[in-house]
Amino acid sequence: MTAPRRVSLQANLSKASAVPVARSLLVRLREGGVEVAMKPDLAFALGEAGAGEGWMQEADLHVCLGGDGTLLHAVRLLQGRGTPILGINLGGLGFLTAVSSDDVETCCRALLTGAYRVERRSMLRAITRGTDGKQVELHALNDVVVDEGTYTRRAVVLRMSIDAAEVGTFTADGVIVSTATGSTAYSLSAGGPIVHPSLPVLVATPICAHSLSIRPLVFGQESTVELENLLAGVSLKVTADGQDAQRVPPDASVAIGLSDRSVPLVFVDDRPYYEILRTKLNWGGIPKNR
Repeated sequence: MTAPRRVSLQANLSKASAVPVARSLLVRLREGGVEVAMKPDLAFALGEAGAGEGWMQEADLHVCLGGDGTLLHAVRLLQGRGTPILGINLGGLGFLTAVSSDDVETCCRALLTGAYRVERRSMLRAITRGTDGKQVELHALNDVVVDEGTYTRRAVVLRMSIDAAEVGTFTADGVIVSTATGSTAYSLSAGGPIVHPSLPVLVATPICAHSLSIRPLVFGQESTVELENLLAGVSLKVTADGQDAQRVPPDASVAIGLSDRSVPLVFVDDRPYYEILRTKLNWGGIPKNR
């Protein structure tokens, strides 16, 4: 890859290490001749007057410091511009932000020498359609969740169809539709399968279904899953990546399929995916407290 000439930088300032790690990254990149523009709140925290002006414009690469939530927020900020994103983890699980804050020097060296790779990851698009003809779109890298739209957390009755063919009707707390990338997020916690991110599939995982026969379903990413609300007087909520949410009227349906957007994620090492599973999720290993 080509070394970036301009990098945009954001950080989750609620993390104690955000400012010192950002400062270290800033110094190292500037020493390498890279122009660095920062999100205004980070520029203020670092005492970089004016460094936040036009901070996302014409960046060759975007770096976010925090956790997976920070990276998902970066996806929204970039709005499908196609800028490669590198996530540096500042604590916690950090599955998407695979680079540790302890590896900033190694990370900078890889960026400055072009020794990194970019993987393009698919996104989802959720469209709500009301009987009045109005449509609302949401886009997600990890998952789209459809559940009950108030604070009561009532179960919902949903009819699921894929490519206009009815799959079935069931009662559950909701449904998670995830990409392969998002299969290790909420879907995994709800009992969904782990899917290698290179596979062109989507996963529909019911949330606490009231039937032992309802199980997660894997299908091709070119397909569209449609969910209809069958419980009178109950509205639904659609949430993209746990960040953007939209209420769905009782008479509306939700269609979820492949988005025309994708996300180029930056990786600076060649660790096998299965090693990440083992180290991040303790997959197949002895519990760490034993």
